[in-house]
Amino acid sequence: MQQSATSQHEGAEVSAWIAPLPGGGGTATAVDALLDVARHQELDGHARQLVLEAVHKLRAQDAAALAVASRYRGLLEAIPDAVTVHNERGDVLDANVAACRLYGHSRESLLQLNLVDLNPALPPDHIQHVIETCRLNDAFTIETSIRRSDGRDFPVEIHSNVYLDGSQKRVLSVTRGISHWQRTASALRDADLRYQLLLKMLDKGVHVRDAQGGYVYVNPAALQMMRMREEEYLQAARENFPGWNWYDENGRLLPRSELPSTRVLTTGQPVHSTLLCLSAPHLDEPLWLSTTAVPLFRAGEDAPYQAVVAYDDVSELKRARDVLAQAQEVSNLGGFEFSLDGEMLFWTDEMYRLFDLPVGTPMTLERAMALVPGGRERLAQDLAALRRGESIQHEQEIVTPLGRQRWLSVAMRPLRRGGAIWGVSGMCQDVTARKQLELELRRKAVTDPLTGLPNREAIVDELNRQIIATRDQIGPTLLYVDLDRFKVINDILGAAAGDRLLGAAAERLRECLPEGARCGRFAGDEFLVVLPRSTREERASEVAETINSRFRRPFEHVGEDYVITASIGIARHPRDGRNAQQLVQHADAAMSDAKRRGRNTWQAFSVATERRLESSLAVENQLRHALDRHELHLKYQPKVDLVSGKVVGAEALLRWMHPSRGELLPFAFVQHAESSGDIVPIGAWVIDEACRTLRDWRDLGVALPHIAVNVSYRQLLSESFLDSVVSALRRHDLSGDSLEIEMIERMLVEDTPDTTQMFKDLRELGVRITIDDFGEGYSSLNYLRRLPVDALKISYEFVRRIPSSVADTAICEAIIRVGQGLGLGMVAEGVETEQQRQFLLDHGLRVAQGHLFSPALDAVEFAAFARRRGLA
Repeated sequence: MQQSATSQHEGAEVSAWIAPLPGGGGTATAVDALLDVARHQELDGHARQLVLEAVHKLRAQDAAALAVASRYRGLLEAIPDAVTVHNERGDVLDANVAACRLYGHSRESLLQLNLVDLNPALPPDHIQHVIETCRLNDAFTIETSIRRSDGRDFPVEIHSNVYLDGSQKRVLSVTRGISHWQRTASALRDADLRYQLLLKMLDKGVHVRDAQGGYVYVNPAALQMMRMREEEYLQAARENFPGWNWYDENGRLLPRSELPSTRVLTTGQPVHSTLLCLSAPHLDEPLWLSTTAVPLFRAGEDAPYQAVVAYDDVSELKRARDVLAQAQEVSNLGGFEFSLDGEMLFWTDEMYRLFDLPVGTPMTLERAMALVPGGRERLAQDLAALRRGESIQHEQEIVTPLGRQRWLSVAMRPLRRGGAIWGVSGMCQDVTARKQLELELRRKAVTDPLTGLPNREAIVDELNRQIIATRDQIGPTLLYVDLDRFKVINDILGAAAGDRLLGAAAERLRECLPEGARCGRFAGDEFLVVLPRSTREERASEVAETINSRFRRPFEHVGEDYVITASIGIARHPRDGRNAQQLVQHADAAMSDAKRRGRNTWQAFSVATERRLESSLAVENQLRHALDRHELHLKYQPKVDLVSGKVVGAEALLRWMHPSRGELLPFAFVQHAESSGDIVPIGAWVIDEACRTLRDWRDLGVALPHIAVNVSYRQLLSESFLDSVVSALRRHDLSGDSLEIEMIERMLVEDTPDTTQMFKDLRELGVRITIDDFGEGYSSLNYLRRLPVDALKISYEFVRRIPSSVADTAICEAIIRVGQGLGLGMVAEGVETEQQRQFLLDHGLRVAQGHLFSPALDAVEFAAFARRRGLA
């Protein structure tokens, strides 16, 4: 550039020097004049020598000037842009061929024009402004328009330079057309703007690295993914991202050389869809990115000068996929998809595990079906339904190549494309454990866990099945077997020993069964034996005799022998019942007849038994309406202090005023009420009526401390029992200790968990609990330690024979000692003689009831009695 400026300057000086001597004529004339001087005779030799040297120098200088002028002109013409030279007025002093083309003038025409003629868009003083503004040899650039010889304006860019030509300032102008360049630059600017806008609007993260690995650009989406501002990101990039670690999908720490952008810059090859995990100090949790990197090349170059990296934040998707994969593995859930033509079959990894196959094993629908018993036939049925657009769900057993049997829950649905069904998508879940559990539960559901025999539901179902199969012809025969005295032995030895003896009894019963017979545990120590319909009537009695004979042999337990006999009732279909319920009921009634006949025998259902049963049913039907017809009422027997004779309480006793049989005591109807379930509403009425009466007495001034009510086992364990107690106490404004519940001790060993909870609930209310008829043979005394009992009532069966009976006297003494030792209240019932009263007093018992004091009274009579005797 410096050399060009010097040449231009030298060219300008030569031009200025030869200007007065156009064509070089001035120099030649001077040389001729000097030669004339040299030829003068008077000129001495030295002077002549000097003149000749001057001539020589002039010729040399002229040759040099011509050379410079030639170079100047050649340089000027070689410039592709238009070049013009102007004086301080703006006149054109010189111009090159390019200027002639640009302006549309010949050189001679241009030399006649001014800057304003060529550039009418410029102000008139533009040339002076350039001269004044620019320092020598500085460039001044503007964009303007010129006017061509045809009158058209043309956009240009003018670079002007001011220099000295001798003592005169000159302006050299280089003019370049910029219309194409403007369009190109504008297009480039627009493209760059669109590119920048696109990068900013992309929801993908993008950054650009140069060949040296530096980061030259990062878009807003990338910054948002990285949780950083731009200056923070670029600063971290300059520091080579301290603390940032990259991992592949398998958790391997990646060196920086293996990052996609580095690989692209190194190899020049793109890297597509690579899953990376970023861990950085500023991130709360790892960031998973799906990354693609591509190289950028300059024209003619083999090495990329930049790498563009685009990535998506797939953290949520990755976590969801991982959770799904874990869920599938934990739940043994696999997925599959196949085309109806069988060309395509896709399995998830879990499907391979379900079928005990290595992951990635080539699979076809044919091979998969080979692992399913009857798979081809089942698949054909399923495909027919799927082609109809139906979804399929069923459970299927498979046998894996390792020989394992599995149960799969299979769900399939059709896949549609353009309205047509082309394939099937489905899920398989390993339900083997559930299936095994179901089978086990089904087995347990129909099996008695203690004896291993079919349970109540199973044996009744079997009876029903055989009845249905007879189609009203002669059907099965039912034997109802009840073990005699088992409850007594169970109470003496305890539940564990009783269970072992019950299991042994069940096994002995199983040994008595003929071929085709089924036996099940019906309840407690009761069993049902179903003999098939082909059994002769005599054969049923033979089986019953065999059972009685086998059970006469004692059962051994811890070195001791225990005899447990059996009472058996027989009922035959259809003579003794047309359905299972009737057969069971009639066989039970026959078994009860066998017990009444002395136990250890059998009895077939008969007309007499049927009559007794019909009488029982009649009582049950009449009793069902007794409450609604107000036929039930209560009487009250006083409890008195044996020393003072004063009243300390009352027991409410239920009576039924039968429309034809008169007043009935509880033993005549309570058992029927328990069998039918009517005891629950009747018992609730008794509690409410007793509480109402106690409130009436107190309102009349008879402040009785509490009233006792008898409760049956079935009533105690009904869901409504506790509610009926609470409701009665609240309705009549009584505290819990105003009510005393009496129950027989057999109830305490029937269902210990339920009775224990009910006792706890009653005690929380403050209700008193008394064991009625204590000592009649069902007690193991263990419950006295476990249950919150308040008092014991000695049974009338023991009291009525004291002190004359040595055995009963000893039993009463023992019961009193037990109660006193446990700190329980004691009550004797059925006291009828003074000797009995005195005996009880002598042994420390203070409270009793019985005809010695008063029979059961109605409410008014009881109030009068209490006033006469006084309250303790």
